[in-house]
Amino acid sequence: MAAAVSQCAGWIGFHPEWITHRVDIYSPIAMQENTTILANDTPEMSFGDFIWRIRRNRRYLIGAVGFSVLLMALFKALYPYPNLVLDSYFYVKAAAGNWDVNAWPIGYSKFLRVFGWFSHSPLLLVWWQYLFLEVSNALFFFTLLYFFRPGKLVSNVLFIFLFLNPLFLYLSNLIMADTLFTGLSVLWITQLLWIIYRPRPYMIVTHAVLLLITFTVRYNALYYPIVATLAIILSRQKVWVKLAGIGLQFALLGCFILFNNSRMEAATGERQFSAFGGWKIANDALFMYAHIHPAKGDPVPPKFQILDKMVRKYFDMSHDPGDLNQRDVFWGSTYMFNGYSPLMQYMRRQGYSDSNFNFINSRPWAKVAPLYSAYGSWLIKKYPVAYFQYFLWPNAVRYAFPTMEIFEARTPFYLRPDDLGIPAKQWFGLKTLSIAPSLIDLRTQLISFYPMVSGLVLFAFLIGIAGFIIIKGGKKVSRPYLYSLVLISCLWLGNLGFSVFAAAVVFRYLAFIFIVGFAFTLLLFEFILQHLDEG
Repeated sequence: MAAAVSQCAGWIGFHPEWITHRVDIYSPIAMQENTTILANDTPEMSFGDFIWRIRRNRRYLIGAVGFSVLLMALFKALYPYPNLVLDSYFYVKAAAGNWDVNAWPIGYSKFLRVFGWFSHSPLLLVWWQYLFLEVSNALFFFTLLYFFRPGKLVSNVLFIFLFLNPLFLYLSNLIMADTLFTGLSVLWITQLLWIIYRPRPYMIVTHAVLLLITFTVRYNALYYPIVATLAIILSRQKVWVKLAGIGLQFALLGCFILFNNSRMEAATGERQFSAFGGWKIANDALFMYAHIHPAKGDPVPPKFQILDKMVRKYFDMSHDPGDLNQRDVFWGSTYMFNGYSPLMQYMRRQGYSDSNFNFINSRPWAKVAPLYSAYGSWLIKKYPVAYFQYFLWPNAVRYAFPTMEIFEARTPFYLRPDDLGIPAKQWFGLKTLSIAPSLIDLRTQLISFYPMVSGLVLFAFLIGIAGFIIIKGGKKVSRPYLYSLVLISCLWLGNLGFSVFAAAVVFRYLAFIFIVGFAFTLLLFEFILQHLDEG
């Protein structure tokens, strides 16, 4: 893992021999750590030397490697099989078929296919996913130590959180995009911190490529370029370098979107970026419409009349309360996947009736998506207050206390026997995913407190920002430090906005912001406590 940290650092632009940061190796902190001082030492220390030559940091690195390997070895002894849910089967199916587009972003399927060139072992895949995430965490961890210099207590707590966290073991055991996306996102925000503190021209290329890869893995990265633009603007670089960095990231993403649109048209007959998006907009609007449709007899545009009639009939017959926070197997996507929903019924009228989720990626499924997008958008614009009341606000509550979703379900331990499960069985050579029920219960118990912790971290971060402003922290820190706090605040606002308005709010989608938020909350509270008496 140590070698992996070094290689990954070089890949995303953290070249120790190129990037130096002033470290007073004769300071009391350095002397406390028994740093060996050589005759030719200077007051400058590279990132690599900072990690290896300071004894405490060297211990952190060795500990991170040791704990990561030991924990995963113990974990796989208990949980020998990977976990698969509905999304997993479609990722594997797309990888096996070498598809260029999928209902889900294609990046993870392409990763599976590339990994398959070397091995189809699910054990090696899970190991790779976990170690990749921990390497990303290590780079993030040492970057924070390098630039922000937290005390021993904060450093130790952050180390435990990043390298002794059972969440990352269970997350990595999923054949899903979550671990890859989280690791890439951690690398991405780490690189932005370097761009703010120690920018180099080559970083505009490494950042743009890293952002593109992250976006292809999950479209939750849609707001990342906005955050990155802020970081580039705040960095100390020439104007032409800033403009090139901002332009390159949007150019690469634009090329991917155009490619995706054309391939989607070829595969489904509809030119669109994501058919899922259209279904999602309609799904969200129906959570609002369920509450208000009896009292609303407003004229409906002709192209929506048949669909709207089916929607109203469904609500009248089912008495669906439209409760977003109702706990069911669809976790906020009821109208997208429940076979009795009006969206599903309307799609069946287009000629598809399979009940085993094989309608996803079908032509009827993609064909109705633009109509659903327009219908959902019309409802939202027509009744914005009700939309806020019955969808946005409940979704914001879900963001503060997210559901654990598949981490509470038993389905990840069940291998589908239908034709969706066949590609996964063949790709990984799987015959079963079953383990002892007691171990499933252990997973649920270990994970159960994370929603509460996630909510506490969110509120603690807000308190930390407020405290930082109250004690006038901006006047007591360097500009890069202040800019980093602005960056992380904007990152969290972007994550909140995207999650509440456009994404399903489940905990695994928030793993990245959970990591970053926890780290900067610790840094904020440490800073406030250190300067509280100064006024």
